[in-house]
Amino acid sequence: MENRNDYDLNSALARCRQIAQNGYEIASAQLGIIERTLCSAREETERSVTLLNGKSVYLADLNRLLSRQIKDICKAFDELSEQPREQLKKLHGNLSSFNITLFGRTMAGKSTLMEVLTHGDGKAIGNGAQRKTRDIRSYEWNGLRITDVPGIGAFNGQKDEDIAFEAAKNADMILFLMTDDGVQSQEAECFRSILELGKPVLCIMNVKASVDISEDVRYITEDIDEAFQIPRLEEIRSQFVGFGSLAGQDWRAVPFVYTHLRSAFLAQQTKDPQKAAVLNAASRIRNLKNAIAQRVATHGEFYRVKTFIDAVAAPIGSAVDLLLEQSCLNELQGDMIKDKKKALHKWIERFEKSAYDRVVSDAEELKSKMYSDASDFAARNISSKEINAKWDKYLKELKLNERGKELMNELSQQAEGEIRELTRSMKKELEFAVTYSADMTLKSRRILDIRKLFDWSMVTAGGVLIIAALIFPAAAPILIIASVGVGLVKEFFGSYLPDKTKLERGAREKIEVQLRENINSVCQKYRASLEKSLREILDKLNLLESDLDSVCEVVAELSSTQSSLAGQLSGSLRELHRSLLCRALDLLGCPELSMRIHDAAMIPGFECAVVLAPHTVFPNRERQELCNLLGEGISFLPYTEDKTELLRMILGSGSYTLNKHGEKITAVLKNRDDPVSINKAKLAQQLSGITITR
Repeated sequence: MENRNDYDLNSALARCRQIAQNGYEIASAQLGIIERTLCSAREETERSVTLLNGKSVYLADLNRLLSRQIKDICKAFDELSEQPREQLKKLHGNLSSFNITLFGRTMAGKSTLMEVLTHGDGKAIGNGAQRKTRDIRSYEWNGLRITDVPGIGAFNGQKDEDIAFEAAKNADMILFLMTDDGVQSQEAECFRSILELGKPVLCIMNVKASVDISEDVRYITEDIDEAFQIPRLEEIRSQFVGFGSLAGQDWRAVPFVYTHLRSAFLAQQTKDPQKAAVLNAASRIRNLKNAIAQRVATHGEFYRVKTFIDAVAAPIGSAVDLLLEQSCLNELQGDMIKDKKKALHKWIERFEKSAYDRVVSDAEELKSKMYSDASDFAARNISSKEINAKWDKYLKELKLNERGKELMNELSQQAEGEIRELTRSMKKELEFAVTYSADMTLKSRRILDIRKLFDWSMVTAGGVLIIAALIFPAAAPILIIASVGVGLVKEFFGSYLPDKTKLERGAREKIEVQLRENINSVCQKYRASLEKSLREILDKLNLLESDLDSVCEVVAELSSTQSSLAGQLSGSLRELHRSLLCRALDLLGCPELSMRIHDAAMIPGFECAVVLAPHTVFPNRERQELCNLLGEGISFLPYTEDKTELLRMILGSGSYTLNKHGEKITAVLKNRDDPVSINKAKLAQQLSGITITR
């Protein structure tokens, strides 16, 4: 064990071990509340499925899809509680360890640092562009457990970064290793993500200067000393810190330490005591070791508590943001469905009037034609014994089946076209954001089965309209009577009639009367059959309206559940943040100030906001000490019960627009692309419970 530092790590680590259990208990208790909240939300979400059962007829595909996605939501609720629980369990299994994770891009010197701290033989150090660290490696130094993760920016980039960030979740502190040979945006992006985890970070700048151990001891460190010009290193640091503003973060308070790891390693390898001493001094390695030891000695207890609280707060914070975003999206999409339904209703009203007008017009047009034909038919067949068969033939030649079917098909195609357009626009616009992953977004793949909806088998029989079956049986008896009547007139009264022409005219008129009665019956039944078919079309369209109402209801329920859950989780999140601040005040020796913190919210890597208890202030000295311990800025806000006033204090007047829908208040951020404004909006959203959108 090394003891050449200015801090007693033994006693510091002993205190860290004692307080770790307290951090676990705080996080575990709040997670229990969160789990009960998620369980209740799960049950409420499952009930949404019952809103669809038994209601929807023509949106069965969409309903099945909704039901499946609701099950995915419930699964996500389970995972949201299981993941923090598993993480706490893992952390609880290492209560006695103080864990440090070493980050850095490939070839930054992570393996060299490990060799220096463990007095290794150099076999783990990469050669040139060769990538050495492929997996997670852990080692002990002065009672600290240091985990070396794959370097960022390697060929297996995303996979390696996933491994590295998963390991970072177990860390109490992060060592971020960079070099002085140029700041890379990829490094800055990784650093931003680390800060968003809420982890305290110590930056190590590894100065890349050549060193030849074979040179005379008087000249061996010339290049190193030249590279260690503080103004030059501070300029590089300033360039790196400047990336923070692009992410809406302030990196100016992040501590930096400069070292030359190569000379520190060579100092351990040489057998020349004089060279070893010169190289060791030139490396400034003791500054690095003392910086690590100082952070552990002065902040270690707080870091240990924070690790457990962050294990719950980090995933819950992300879930709250996503829930609110998806709740808003579902609400907007619900409104879109309502608009579609209203448009469909108006179209159905217009279609119904137009279709009925066409049915009436077609029946009247048919009657007019048959009336006209009846006079000629009677004149030609006044004495025909086959008048009945000829009238049947005439009716068949009218092709009433095809005529009615053609009209119905035309109306059905008109309705089908409207539904097809509805389907197309719904497919394009309707995406139900009801899950916790972009890959799981629910889409309306198919609103209804058009072929099923417009299956005319209900209004046809073997391809022949019902109309025909109603027409022909009714026509024959009447015409038979007419034919027989004509024969009797001719045979019985023929010798008494003064005028043959008058007799024929009278007989013809009687036939025409009977034909017209038959025509009226045929046309009435023709029209009734058309109206029945039309009614079936309209019934199906009305059922589609009802289906859309059911979908609207489910989407509204999902939006409400998501919004309510986000509010409850946000309350638990704020309680975790308040507990963390109270524990920090205990460690600073001023626990009585905890009573002055009414509420607290935190955006890791950005800022913490504290709402003070009524009629209280927070001492300036303790403010600064709390900021230093937390490693982030803190805004202290006066107590208010007005949620909109909290928005004004955090965001500033004129930076947002308030919208009121009944009792519900939302806000729209005006500067939608400024990362600082976005982070402030998240902070204000946490504290106020008011949904803020971009």
